[in-house]
Amino acid sequence: MISIYVNYFASAKLLESNIIKPIQVGAANSKQDLGILRDDSGENISVRNPAYCEMTGIYWAWKNDSQSDVLGFLHYRRYFDFRPDQRRKLNPHGMIDHPTMDRKLISEYGLSDDVIEQVMAGLDMAIPEPFDVRSTGPRTVRQHYETAIHHHIEDLELAGRIVDEISPQYAPYFEAAMSGHILYPNNMFLFRRPIFEEFCTWIFPILERLDAEIDTGSYNWQEARAVGYIAERLFTAFILGQKGMNPALKVKELRRVFVASTVPDPSEPPMPETDLPIITVVASSDAAYVPHLGTLISSTFKSTTPDVFIDFIVLDGGITPGQRRLLNRMAALREQASLSFIDMRFQHLNIPVHSYFARATFFRLSLPELLESRDRIIFLDTDMVVVDDLNELNKIELDGALIAAAPDLVMRAFARMMVPSIDTTGSLPAEKYVSEYLGLKKNGTSAFESYFQAGTLVMDLDGLRRSGLLREAVEDLAARVYWFLDQDILNKYLFGKVKFIDNRWNALWMDDVHAESLKPEDNLPYRASLDNPAVIHFAGAGKPWLNAANPLSHYYWEFLRETPWYETLLFSFLDNRYARPSTVPVPQPFVRQALRRVGTSVWHTLPPRLKATIWPFALRVKRAIG
Repeated sequence: MISIYVNYFASAKLLESNIIKPIQVGAANSKQDLGILRDDSGENISVRNPAYCEMTGIYWAWKNDSQSDVLGFLHYRRYFDFRPDQRRKLNPHGMIDHPTMDRKLISEYGLSDDVIEQVMAGLDMAIPEPFDVRSTGPRTVRQHYETAIHHHIEDLELAGRIVDEISPQYAPYFEAAMSGHILYPNNMFLFRRPIFEEFCTWIFPILERLDAEIDTGSYNWQEARAVGYIAERLFTAFILGQKGMNPALKVKELRRVFVASTVPDPSEPPMPETDLPIITVVASSDAAYVPHLGTLISSTFKSTTPDVFIDFIVLDGGITPGQRRLLNRMAALREQASLSFIDMRFQHLNIPVHSYFARATFFRLSLPELLESRDRIIFLDTDMVVVDDLNELNKIELDGALIAAAPDLVMRAFARMMVPSIDTTGSLPAEKYVSEYLGLKKNGTSAFESYFQAGTLVMDLDGLRRSGLLREAVEDLAARVYWFLDQDILNKYLFGKVKFIDNRWNALWMDDVHAESLKPEDNLPYRASLDNPAVIHFAGAGKPWLNAANPLSHYYWEFLRETPWYETLLFSFLDNRYARPSTVPVPQPFVRQALRRVGTSVWHTLPPRLKATIWPFALRVKRAIG
């Protein structure tokens, strides 16, 4: 039986199998229980971890694992490459860089039980490829230790004297290691039991003497780890000794893999404990959008009936601790509500963004797997405010659909104006992009009007989990470029599985150019949504904190007043509006009327595609001439 213990001391993503066994080292001194094997059970020296580092875990395995034939030790960020025949690029520290703890790590480097067993078959030990300290400047291991920060050479010299006294047969190998230039690093190994027993029997008496005799009274916490640092050098001496005294040993040297990010998987907050019906509302945000997130939270809490409990979850793409504190204070705005956060900073890093989009927009694609105990939620974009009772939206029957969403009237305007998609998708006219690039077709015919706006979504998480569609969508989004990113991919994979809701639940103002392009049958629900909005979406150019053009801006400012960011955004808005002179000259009153008449006449003669291109400039001119 093979047991490889992987040391952890803080929350991180676990690698675990029948062979690979996570262990919390220094558990006796930790206030955190990682929910894995701990080195403070059974016979242990866990309390010595501040000095011994990972050696307390090795000691635990020595004293408590009597069953394994092969025992090994790895670090939660450093693993062996069990596929030594593959060519690899090494970093300056002699390791292979891998970005994150993922399935590719396991498959690429053979970190599976069957591969590990194959590699160890017939071996006595697997150890790291030695690191040549000369690559960092020093000529010897002794000099490498002496010149490193947080190390004191007298401690290493003390270790040499202790080896001379209690293990003279290893003294020549210790000196050979210190005067040489190779280091077997990180206390990583797989040893057959007799070698493991010999190693522990040899090294721990040396470490105990060392710990007792080093004067760490003036050391900082890093310097006080001297026993652990020196154990790594002793390990090198032990390997040289084993090779020298037992030349028949079968040894394999393996490359090390360094995992840059070991952030644990996002975890779902517990369900609130309440007797009221629960509505789960989810939004995504990074640090830049926190003021608008606060406005959304304020409006949700204020506008929804008190007869329900609002379980508000933030998918956190990098909100600072200070911002979190301010947001948490806002929970006091509503007694029947909770506010919780899920750390998403390291999710979907392989998906590129473009234009004005932020990575936080992708987080909703993970919701079916993230929120395993919740079967139905309302997702709202962060640039929204709620002005009517969300309980009414929550009561909508999906009738077998996987989501409910409003038709995208902006995309319909784009189609009428023949707005081209981005160049990386072929600059296709909007309708052709939706029907051909996204494939929204029924019986070979374009189903363009099935395209929905993803700002407001009622999501059947249970149905989405069972379908697996969003898992496919994430892989597709990482492999191919889309104009509107996750909104496009949601439309592609949920085509025909959507229940359409009234546009008042995603009321989105358009400038006159786009609004006038709508078909009469689309213009009616558009105007109705502005007259009686339930959820307002400040998408595109109509963001109230950037300009005053949006006629629904007052709703935003009303709810922003309930947040700590009101004055900051207000003064920024006023500075932007009044501090800079207009770049468009303002004509005299008697000229304005004539200019308006001429401009209007010319505008109506222009083709839709040209209107789409020049409308931002035309809008500025229109405002300037009144």
